[in-house]
Amino acid sequence: METFKFTKAKLESLPSADRGQVEYADTVVNGLRLRVGISGAKSFCISRKRNGKFIRATLGRFPDLTIDNARAKALELLGDVATTGRNPNVVKRVNEKATVTLADALATYIENRDERLSADTAKQYRSILQNFSGDWMKQPLSSISRDRVESRHKAITDGLVWFGADKSTLRAGVGTGSKAQADLWARVLRAIYRFSHDHYRDEQGKTLLPDPPTMVLSTKRKWHGTVRKTERIRTNELSRWFNALSSVRATAELARNDIAAAVCDAVEMAIFTGLRKSEILELSWERVNLGGRYFWIDTTKNGDPLELPVTETLLKLFRRRAKLKASDGVLVFPGDKGVIKEYRHIIDRISAATVPDPNPDLLQPIPFKWHDGRRTFGTIAELVGVGNYILKRLLNHRTMRSADVTQGYLHFSADELMEPASRIERAILEHAGIIDSKKSLDAKLLLALESLSEEEKRELIFAISNDKKGYQL
Repeated sequence: METFKFTKAKLESLPSADRGQVEYADTVVNGLRLRVGISGAKSFCISRKRNGKFIRATLGRFPDLTIDNARAKALELLGDVATTGRNPNVVKRVNEKATVTLADALATYIENRDERLSADTAKQYRSILQNFSGDWMKQPLSSISRDRVESRHKAITDGLVWFGADKSTLRAGVGTGSKAQADLWARVLRAIYRFSHDHYRDEQGKTLLPDPPTMVLSTKRKWHGTVRKTERIRTNELSRWFNALSSVRATAELARNDIAAAVCDAVEMAIFTGLRKSEILELSWERVNLGGRYFWIDTTKNGDPLELPVTETLLKLFRRRAKLKASDGVLVFPGDKGVIKEYRHIIDRISAATVPDPNPDLLQPIPFKWHDGRRTFGTIAELVGVGNYILKRLLNHRTMRSADVTQGYLHFSADELMEPASRIERAILEHAGIIDSKKSLDAKLLLALESLSEEEKRELIFAISNDKKGYQL
């Protein structure tokens, strides 16, 4: 290695390396080096042996970094190595971790969650943080203090902060802020910060970030504790709702509005399965086996695959969809360009159609959101006595992480789920008045028997008994 006093003229005259890199040493600052590559690029670095190991750290490119500045930086880093023994590269990496921005922390969080975090959830996380804390995204996580979190949480609650898209381009109510939005924002920020607090550590494994600032919301009892939604279609409203659904679907089919008809079928499937919106709208034909009377969801919200039975109502629905299937069709409920994205106006039509004409009882429209179908299905399943374990499986709620040891031994396929799913289906149809209820059939039978003479009753019982014996033979 050639050693000389670094001067601008001398360094500019150095030729490109024939191969690899050529290194030169400065006589003024012991440990300052200049490396020249094949391309002719010249970079300052320091080189020092410490505890039997060579420590090398790049300072910057020449001539962007002047010789005097390179010597000053070299003396600073070499002095730190001499007094502390710390590797400047390690120090740099630690400093980068300690100053990680909210945007980078969010990206790392999503990357580490991988397939366990759905694309829709990842999109929601990005949106909620950008919309209500877009000014924080490029700031270090460590700069987000407890006071800032408390203040921003209140601002979102009061609808006084927004960094997302132009509100005038959004539908009414979006971006205004609310108690629910404030809590959702804080929960997302808490998840990202807790992950980062554990993820970013120094070489000794010590955490680099302060305690999560969202703790202030718990300490000062600032969480709004938004109550879980309970909206569903009441059992005494199912008849009116299904009549409206049939009416809107018939109108759509007559007008050859295939997307509106598909949304009607998808909403009906939500009532009879309790599946989430994305699980239905993204269902492909390759995951429907009508011959085997089952279908399956590959990727669900909790990450578990789900195999479900095709009941009689679903069989009719799938066959109806199959008649409309294009030769190259992939989705069961296709939109113009793949998955249906806009469906609210169709659901609004269904709700509006629930008001009869004439309306002597002054009935109000039955409001409906997609998740109401899930709550309706779950409620009726409970009413017909479906077991808790089976209901969890039908709704695809997490079971494998439960502390209930017995639950870990229970695994249900579509075959075992057919009977309880059919019971729920029948109850929905009975409440909707689409089929007669068992109680109604019993009452009609008793009424019919009362009109028979004793002799006619004996003959009927004898005939039924003989039919059963003949069937058994």
